[in-house]
Amino acid sequence: MTIWILAVLLFAGVGALGRQIGGIRMGISLLGVVVALFAAGPLAPLVRTALGAVGVKNPIMVWSLAAPLAFLGVMMAFNSVAVAVYLKVSGFYKFRAPDDVRMRWERIDAALGLSTGLMAAPLYLVAACAYVFHVGYFTTQVESPTDNPVWMKVVNKMRADLSGTKFDRVAAGVGQASPAFFQTADVLGLLYHNPDLQARLTEYPLFMSLTELGELQTVFTNDTFGAMLPARTNVAILLKDPATQQVFAHGEIRRVMKEVDLPDLLNYLQTGTSEVFAKEPLVGKWQVDLRETMNAFRRANPKASAVDVNRLAGLMRYAISDYTLTATPDEKIFVKGRRDPIPFGAMMGVGFRLSIMDTNAPVKNVVTGSWKKEGDNYQFTLQTPAGEKTGDAKLAGGKLSSPLGANTVVFARMN
Repeated sequence: MTIWILAVLLFAGVGALGRQIGGIRMGISLLGVVVALFAAGPLAPLVRTALGAVGVKNPIMVWSLAAPLAFLGVMMAFNSVAVAVYLKVSGFYKFRAPDDVRMRWERIDAALGLSTGLMAAPLYLVAACAYVFHVGYFTTQVESPTDNPVWMKVVNKMRADLSGTKFDRVAAGVGQASPAFFQTADVLGLLYHNPDLQARLTEYPLFMSLTELGELQTVFTNDTFGAMLPARTNVAILLKDPATQQVFAHGEIRRVMKEVDLPDLLNYLQTGTSEVFAKEPLVGKWQVDLRETMNAFRRANPKASAVDVNRLAGLMRYAISDYTLTATPDEKIFVKGRRDPIPFGAMMGVGFRLSIMDTNAPVKNVVTGSWKKEGDNYQFTLQTPAGEKTGDAKLAGGKLSSPLGANTVVFARMN
């Protein structure tokens, strides 16, 4: 019903406008509509760049405004030409032609304007439906089950009516958005309606470094992303929240988002695997393997007594059993745990006592650093409490042997 109402309004409005402004201006404007329909899509990336240059940071606003502004820009150019031509022609009939000739010309111009306006109305309808089709593809993906803003309800209703009238087939072929638009909408819709996948998003290799930025850690744990997003809150409220604006304006997030392979991200959210980053086996999250770490210690210290080794194993169970290592695609390393690293030799010392740790102590970065691949092996440069340490790391059989200070710690890949 909404599409038919829109069609009636456009035919009545554009037809009346054509009769008012005349055939010359409406004819050139009609030509402008045809050009704008084909040019708005190719010009949209330039408009997005221009919007970013003038300080518009909200990516949703940039995407939603780019095509209409491009369409409007083309129309303004043609309408400017139409006014100039009309002034030339009307000036002749107004000041040089006899009154009877002028009056006949005005009647003909008005009649042609009406008919031309009725020819332009379907093109405006196609342009409007194409915009509703693409905007509606996004808004239907993030429709809240409980509450939605009025504008979203209207767009989603029109999008549904497009499908009901089969006019969506025409709208889909006009001003076709890029595949990235549809893939982005699919990703956002999948995350919006599946709270369990929101935690998986932070595990995507390309985003691992972002989660380590201090100013972003509080953003992703506040009420917006920690409570409202899993509850599928009204998307208008989410977009207006200061935390969302902070994310949109964050330079590092904007840089990383330009590097995202959307099909791979969508596949990762659905399957938990990334084909793009699977090419580098080190990238990902690793958890300390105490058994293999003790085996490595025994091989490196064959003279250590069984008593000392067993005592060390018990101490390590409390000292480093919660350690995880994250290797990011941008060659950074983050080792997390609740305790700072303690040299194995110190643990084996006579009289060593491990201090009691609060079980509610926060997980922190106990070691940070970088990695570099050298042939089949890796070189780690780590910043530990004892200073910078550099050593070779080996990856074999799904196990990562990594230097952690003066000790070799073995990690196993986390599922």
